[in-house]
Formats: sequence, structure tokens, C-alpha cells
Amino acid sequence: MSEKLTQTTHHSTLQTNMRSLALILFLLPLITWGQNDTVQRILEVIATETIYLPRPSRSILTTKDIEELAANDVGELIQKISGANLKSYGSLGGLKTVSMRGLGTNHSTIVKDGFSLSNSQTGQVNLGQMEVDNVVGIVSSVGRRFKNSLPVSAQVSGSNFLIKTFENTFTSDTLKIRANVKYGSFNQQLGYLSVKYSPRKFMFSAFGRMRKSDGNYPFVLQNGNTFFSSKRRNNDYKDYSFGGTIGYKWKEGYMRLMYKKSAFDQGLPGAIILYNPTQDERMRSENQSLSFDYQPAAKVMNYRFYADARWDKLNYQDPTFLNSSGGIDATYINRSLTAGFTFSTKPINFLSFNGGLEEVVSDLFSFDSTFAQPVRFHNFALLGVSYLLKYKLKIEAQVSSQYVQEKNNKGPNARDRFRMNPYFSLQTVSDKKKQWRHQLWYRKSFRMPSFNELYYNNIGNNLLEPEDAHQVNYGLSVVPIQKKLDVYIRSNVYFNRVANKIVAIPTKNLFVWSMQNVGLVNIYGFEAILQTKLKLTENWKLTSDANYSYQRTLDVTDVNSPTYKNQIAYIPLHTVNFDLSLYYKKTGVRISNYFISSRYSLNENVVQNEIDGFLISDLTVFHSFKMKKNLVRIQFSVKNIFDQQYAFIRNFVMPGRNYLISLSYAFN
Repeated sequence: MSEKLTQTTHHSTLQTNMRSLALILFLLPLITWGQNDTVQRILEVIATETIYLPRPSRSILTTKDIEELAANDVGELIQKISGANLKSYGSLGGLKTVSMRGLGTNHSTIVKDGFSLSNSQTGQVNLGQMEVDNVVGIVSSVGRRFKNSLPVSAQVSGSNFLIKTFENTFTSDTLKIRANVKYGSFNQQLGYLSVKYSPRKFMFSAFGRMRKSDGNYPFVLQNGNTFFSSKRRNNDYKDYSFGGTIGYKWKEGYMRLMYKKSAFDQGLPGAIILYNPTQDERMRSENQSLSFDYQPAAKVMNYRFYADARWDKLNYQDPTFLNSSGGIDATYINRSLTAGFTFSTKPINFLSFNGGLEEVVSDLFSFDSTFAQPVRFHNFALLGVSYLLKYKLKIEAQVSSQYVQEKNNKGPNARDRFRMNPYFSLQTVSDKKKQWRHQLWYRKSFRMPSFNELYYNNIGNNLLEPEDAHQVNYGLSVVPIQKKLDVYIRSNVYFNRVANKIVAIPTKNLFVWSMQNVGLVNIYGFEAILQTKLKLTENWKLTSDANYSYQRTLDVTDVNSPTYKNQIAYIPLHTVNFDLSLYYKKTGVRISNYFISSRYSLNENVVQNEIDGFLISDLTVFHSFKMKKNLVRIQFSVKNIFDQQYAFIRNFVMPGRNYLISLSYAFN
């Protein structure tokens, strides 16, 4: 039996390799058919002064935005992006995940410094544990990926978020230093130091960071006409991270080697249902990554090779859980190895090709003898063409394939999966002065079930089908005014359809659930963005950033179901961001407002499941001054000015009014 299984696995692996080899042989003729073209680096610096955004399906948070928003983590930054829905299970260090346009968290790829972050155990990345002190820019996009050098796995996903950090970006200055200390409510403390040295064409950087908080914030919970007041307990948090990068850059290429390690230790207070202030569950995690990429100086075509190894350890403890062993102490280790390459070539001025291959191998190990030990081989392939017609009409088309092979060392395997997914786009720029841009595109994508969804004890279902998503979008962007007053307008209308949606359904009781494919979801959406920058005088400047999202996300699975054409849980109909900033020389004030309408905690849209909407306002005052090559910035923030009691997830209360003081130092 073992020999037969080995032969079957070998045969499947051989099929995968043959498919990859065939695609490589198909792409090879394109390598010899081309001319010089500008290298499309992912290392570009995100502009901080211009208001111009070239594509309707893209949003940018600049260095200035990131500093002024004074966010605790990347999750709090991404919630400012149009179309993004944040799920937050608490304040500092709490689990935060994001979904784009109602597709679900697993359809979005987080790309940090050119590498996709992945977790095959849960299928999602905890944005609450991602630091912001070293982040210099965030770009989100749906539809076409704006960089051909991005990993193939990111280019074929439903949406992605590109995060750029200070340590891993090439600069021309010899020495750069960044330091930051923060202190805030609930004994929040943070220290960060980063040094980057760039002699000639080399780059060396190193950083270290520590953060902690007691997390014991007060709250008031309303249940009908009853109000319950208490303090969050077992909500302490502590983390640290450090790493370094070695790089070499030449005229048309670069090479980087990056290492990072981080560790987290936190209490888990849980939902406030018959609230138990003595909860003592804890979660500890440790993550390590080693990444390498190489983009040579090529005259015929531009290409990038990349490889990434990740090791994630998660430990969960509940010493008071009533079972035969006297508590729970579970440890999981998730490992992944990624290797791939991308290319782009432009044989003639109006025609270009791009593509790539990527292989991801991941596994999951648990010290629980009854838990599965799955291994996954995930192969990505991509080939695209872009053609520029007269009248500035641009046609883009792509086809991507994914082949997933699954093996379980302790039990039955999930079935192998293969998908072909197309992408097609029409876009035009009709007026250079006003920069009109229309874009119409269609994309099909899919996401694999996570290891937990397939194999978790009493819950996993190894027969799950992947979720298939269809996206159609029309976008329009324009810059109607560019003088003392700059105005940027963008809008998108879209329709998404998700088939084979994976949901959890109770079976024997509320503690034993089953993962099943029962979902069919239609999503109707609209986005509008308005950005302005007004130069009042030589020293005074006023800017505003506003966006609005409408998402009608309907369950259309079964016409006889009580949830038929009901809004999907935790997706609001309306989301609004409005930020206003006033600057005088190096001093400024920013008020940031975030509103989401009421949601439902379950797919059944009844009053009992409704969660109130909320409006949160933050205020930040900052001042910067220079001393030769040294820049010092002092910032004071008041979050949740009006002390609103609110929750993203039912019974996971968020903090009321709180404060944060930040002192930053930059050399060069």
C-alpha cells in the first residue's frame, strides 16, 4: 500500500513538473524576441507629494499618511482603504484580518517587500501583529497587478496589498537611521531602531523592535436596557522582532538577502458573554523568514528570481479546560518554501508579454498525535500579453493555472486540484491634461481551503472544493484640476460572484461543527474616492481624503433558505473614511474619521443578530524640525475622541478614548 501511494505521488509530481517544463519551453522563444525596456522594479519609492494615482483599481497610503494616522498595526492602516473590510477581535495585538469587496480574507494576498506572506494552516495573515514603524508605503489593487515583478501567487489572487519597508528599500545615501519611541494608554510602550548603510552599490540594514501593553482598558456593554461596566482582563500583549538585509544594486538590477525573526506572547480575553475576568488562555507564536531575490540587468527582457522560506510556530494554552489531561497545551508548526521567477518583455513599442512560474511547498505539524500532518505542493503559472492600440486604448489579457497536490501523513488526503483562470482588461486615457482613465476588466480566481478547514479535529472536511470567484469591474479616474487646488476623483462599479463558498455549519451540537461547500454569493458594489490638496499660502496647506464603499453581499445559495438574499455576516452596506489635514510649515493637525453601518453577526438578517454601526474619530497633532541632517518629529494622538463603545465582532469590545505620544528620529 505504501509503495503504491509512493508511486501515485511520484506520478502526480511528475505530471506537475512536466506541465511546468512545457510552459517554460513555450515561454523561451519570447526571451530572444525583444528590445531594451525600462526595468520594472518593485523597489520604487512611493510618491508622497503627488496626488495623481494612475489606475482606478488602485489605492495608495503614502509615508505621510502612515505617520499621521498613528496606527498600532497594519490592520488599522488598511481599514482606511476603499473596499476593505476589517475584522478586529481586539486592540493591540488582537487578531485582525481584512477582506476586499466581500470576497473573504483568503482571496487577498499580503505582499511585503516583494514576497507573498502565506499561512497554509489558517489561510490568512494576522495584520494585528504586523508593525508599522518601518512601513513607508501601502498599495492595494484589484484586477490587474500593477507590477509584473510581483510573485506569481500575488498576480493571480483576487486582490493584494503591497507593503514596503524602510530596511529593504535601496537608497542613494550612505547612512540612514530611523528610531521611534511611543508611550500610550494602557501602558503601551514601543521602541524601534533601524540602521541602513549604503556604500556605493551595496546596502546593509538591521533593525530591532519591541512592543508591549497591559491592555486592561475599561468598557461598557449594553444588553437591551442593561449596561455592564468592567475592564478587559487577560489582554496583555508583548512582542519583539529583529532582522537584517544585505543587498547589491547595479544600473538595471539588484540582489537582496533578508532575514527576520519575531515572537509574540499574549493573553486571550475572549468574547464578553457572561464575562469571566479570570480567563487565563494564552497564545504564543514565533516566526522566522529567509528571503532572496535577484533581478539581473538584461537587455532583451526583464526578469526576477525569488525564493522564500518561512517557519511559523503557534502555541495555545488553556490550563483550566475540563478534559482528561487537565487542560490544553497545543503546538502547531507551519513551514513553507517558495521559489519562482517572473519576466516581462517588450518586442515592439505597442506590444509586451509577461509571465512566470512559482512553486510553494508547505506542511503542518502538531505534537497532538491525533492531528493530521498535511503536505501541500502548490504550482502557479502565468502568461499575459498587453497591446496598445491607437487612441490610447490598451488591451491586456492573461491566463493563469494552479495545480495543487495534497498529501496527509495521518489520514486521508484532500483531492488534487487544477484551475485555469483568465483575466481580460480594456483601459484608455483620453486626455493627458485631465488624465481621464477608463478601465473595464474581468478576472476569475480561486482560493484553496486551509489546512484547518480540511483537517482540523471534528471540523475539517477533506472533500472541500476550492472557492471560485468571478469579478467584473468598471472604473473611472480623473484629475480635473491641477493648480493651487489639486483634485483627484475615482469611482468603481463592480459585481462579484463566489461559488463553492466554504462555511462552518453546526452538526451534533454547538461545539462540533462541519466545514461544507454550501455557498453561492452575489456581490454588488460601488466605490467613490475624492482627494484634494489646496495651497492656501506659501506656508499653509489643506488636504482632504474621502472614500465611500457600498457592498451588497447576498447569500443566493438556496431559495428556500431563511438566509436567501440576506447580507453576509460582518459585511456592512456602507463604509466611509474622511480625513482632513491642515499644515503650517512643519506643523500639522489631522482629524481622521471612520464609519461603518450596522452589520449582522450571522447570515440570518434578524434584529437579534444586528450589530450597531459606529463612527470613530481620531485626532493627531505633529511637529517636525531639522538639525543639520537630523529630523525630529513629535506627535500626539487622541484615538476615539468621543469615547464611543463599539465592536467590529460581536462581544469583542474595542477600547474607548485613548492616547499615544510618539517621538521619531531620522538621520539623512
